[in-house]
Amino acid sequence: MNSVAVVTEKFRFRGSRVSGKLAIAILSGLLAACAGSEPPRLNSAPSPPLSLAELKQRVSEIRALPFKQTADQAELSALSSAGVGDDLGGPSLAQIARAYKRIGLLAESVDFAKAMMEFARLKRLAVYEAGRERLTIAPEAARLGEALAGTQNGDPNQVASVLALARALQDQHFRWSDRVKGLGSEDRKLAFQALADGDALLVALNYLSKYREPLNWAQATNRFAAGLEKVGGHLPELLKQDLIFPYRDGSQFAQWAFLAKGWSGVNALFAEPPISSAQILHPEKYYLRRFTPLRITPFGLRRQFKENAVLDETLGEFRIQILLGSNQPREESRQIAAGWTGDHLSAYPDGDGLITAWISAWSGDKEARDFQRAFRSVLERRHRVRFDETPGQPDGWKANLRTGRSIVLQTRGAVVLFLDGIASARALEVSEENWKNLEIAPESVDLPFESAKQPAQLSLSSK
Repeated sequence: MNSVAVVTEKFRFRGSRVSGKLAIAILSGLLAACAGSEPPRLNSAPSPPLSLAELKQRVSEIRALPFKQTADQAELSALSSAGVGDDLGGPSLAQIARAYKRIGLLAESVDFAKAMMEFARLKRLAVYEAGRERLTIAPEAARLGEALAGTQNGDPNQVASVLALARALQDQHFRWSDRVKGLGSEDRKLAFQALADGDALLVALNYLSKYREPLNWAQATNRFAAGLEKVGGHLPELLKQDLIFPYRDGSQFAQWAFLAKGWSGVNALFAEPPISSAQILHPEKYYLRRFTPLRITPFGLRRQFKENAVLDETLGEFRIQILLGSNQPREESRQIAAGWTGDHLSAYPDGDGLITAWISAWSGDKEARDFQRAFRSVLERRHRVRFDETPGQPDGWKANLRTGRSIVLQTRGAVVLFLDGIASARALEVSEENWKNLEIAPESVDLPFESAKQPAQLSLSSK
């Protein structure tokens, strides 16, 4: 078989407190890695193609994990979108698309089912099929291998194979694919995927540094992300960014653990993984002072609609960045989204229509109002509507639609409510019922460090 390249993984600390000195050491090491201070290559001459057995041995040594199963052949073929639909699961794509379009996360023209099939295919460019004991590498994966390696000579399929083998180790040792499939929250799923893809890319970077030539990890990661952007350039912005994020930001997150504790630190991440994209975007919210998202339960809406939700999920900080970024500068979108502390998106059937409710919590009243203003601009642009201030509600806005239904956008304290699709005459009544019976509390998660403990960021009691 042709030679293969490198993969990266994510890491986390377990059972120990992260001191200030250790934090500085991590940051210093991360900067050193970004500056290109990787181990020198072993051989200056080009290496001959490796057999799959030789490649597996190298990946196993780098990742410090043994292969529990054998993959005796590698198949270099393009994966079609056929057969990947089974991995999508959950609510129907049509219902998800309608809700995403109503909040402005997707353009009305997007064929979401078609886009998701292509997205699923691109997520499987280099895969290990445990049941069939084989590696499958698509041509696009080879191009990404070239992007990661840069000017280095060598077989680009090797890099894609290393990534696939790293994922094989994740499944064999941590049953990672099964754990990701069992998640309901899109934000948590994205964080889990960032752990896996970040770990795989970190393996690849180590592989290239050891068996090819020294390379600048930050530049290599940026090249890889740019390559992914080209590969997924035909996808809607939401899915394109969901494709790039796990590698680009996930690898940076994983390096915190790797630089502090090596691969044992990365292994610990799989035992207690990050639970939100906010922790991937801001690693200090995982390693230094643990950030716990808020769980939002809209009892009032559930009673109104007889708990008949067809969609129930959390979008998270990263997807809010994408949403706001459709209408304003990226840096401003990032700053606003950084105030996120939790959200809950739900949708309920109403005849031929759909009622969409999105409740988001923020770190303070100002952050909530900043988000409301930016989000209102997105809605006005997407739906070509005009919001009027609700009498007696300084932070309450309502837009009447031609269908006789309304969009309600309200802020109370550090919480923002979006309610769409309700008959105009009942819109304010339904929104008030939501506020009266809304529960917001810290998500229930095990925190491994005493330093991660912190008081609740928001206290709203249900009535």
